Amino acid sequence: MNLQHHRVAGPAAVAGGLAAVATGVIQAIRPQDTDPRVIGQEHLVLSLFAVSLLLVIPGLLALAAHGGPAARPVAWAISAAHVLLAFGATSSNLNGEDFSWFFYVAGSANAVMLIGAIPMAVSLWRAGRLPRPLAAALPVLWIFEIPLSQLGGGIVVGAYWILAGLALLSGSREPVT
Repeated sequence: MNLQHHRVAGPAAVAGGLAAVATGVIQAIRPQDTDPRVIGQEHLVLSLFAVSLLLVIPGLLALAAHGGPAARPVAWAISAAHVLLAFGATSSNLNGEDFSWFFYVAGSANAVMLIGAIPMAVSLWRAGRLPRPLAAALPVLWIFEIPLSQLGGGIVVGAYWILAGLALLSGSREPVT
C-alpha cells in the first residue's frame, strides 16, 4: 500500500471514526432499548453504524500494510466481516426489525472481527511500524463496538479510528511493500 492509498485510508478512517463517535453519543444519552423493532433514533444509529463499518475498511487494510505477512489476509477477513455486518444492520434498518437470519450473519461477522483482531494486532506490534498502542487496542475495540455499544462504546471505537486515520495521514513509518 503506497502513500496514495494512505491519502484515501486516512480520511476514510477519520470519517468512519466520526460516524462511530456520533453513534456512541446517541446511544450513550438515550435510554436502553429492549424493543426489537427499529424505530425513531435507531434508524440513525443503525445507518451511522453501517457507514462507520464500511468507512474504516480502507484504514484496516492500510494498517495491515504496516504489519507482517499475516496482517493482510486477516485484514481482508475482518473487512469482509464489516461488509457482512453492515449489510445485516442495513437490512434490519430497512425492515424495521432484525430478520430471522440476522443472528447468524452478525454472529459470524462478530466472530471474525474479534478473532481476527488478535493476529492482526500481534503482527502490527511485532512489525513496530505504527504506534504500539494502535496495535494493542485493536482486539479490545470489538468489546466497545458490539457488547458496550448501547452504553456509548462507539465513542471509544470512533476515537481509535480517528487516531488511526491521523497516524496513517502522518506517514507513520514506511509500510511493508
